[in-house]
Amino acid sequence: MAPIKSFSNENGFTLIETMMAIAIMAIGLLAVAALQATAISGNAKAKKNSMAILLAEDQIETYKNARYEDILPGDKIEKGSTLLKDPWGIYTRTTTVQDNTPIADTKTINVSVSWQDKVQRSVVFQTIARNENLE
Repeated sequence: MAPIKSFSNENGFTLIETMMAIAIMAIGLLAVAALQATAISGNAKAKKNSMAILLAEDQIETYKNARYEDILPGDKIEKGSTLLKDPWGIYTRTTTVQDNTPIADTKTINVSVSWQDKVQRSVVFQTIARNENLE
């Protein structure tokens, strides 16, 4: 049987090797942390955008379910806490109803929901209601 060779030079890692490994790992962890911060910011923007879409769709559905005669022309502005589904109080919903637009016996309904993020943002929905009582 062959004798087992032993190396007398096995002293482990040097301090420089250990410091380099820690530095490389730290750079990787910082990159992951930056990625997490970006993802969280993107999710917050998407959540605010989804809420604005919900507020606009809710208003459009209210008009779609209303009788034609009950849809009155004019502007209506709702801000912050007056909006029932606005959890942060940051949205402004502007509804504009135009009579006989684009043709007679129709009403164009524009709903705009805006909010201030780092910049002013908004979503706009539009629908047209027609008088179904015409023969």
